[in-house]
Amino acid sequence: MAICASAHLSPAIGTMLGALGAIAGAFAGYEIRRRLVKKFGFPDFGVAAAEDLIAIGGGLLIVSHMF
Repeated sequence: MAICASAHLSPAIGTMLGALGAIAGAFAGYEIRRRLVKKFGFPDFGVAAAEDLIAIGGGLLIVSHMF
């Protein structure tokens, strides 16, 4: 929402896009984590921690290139 507002776009559009991205990311992250744990026997906590680091790093990368 803040990115859309700073770009003089509708905050409502930013809110909807943010919500859709969060839902898609949550489902995709869960599915990827479940498959990695099942296929390779990785510990779930380790895969979840790596997933969180990737999500946080990706978010920071995107925001740092917006401004």
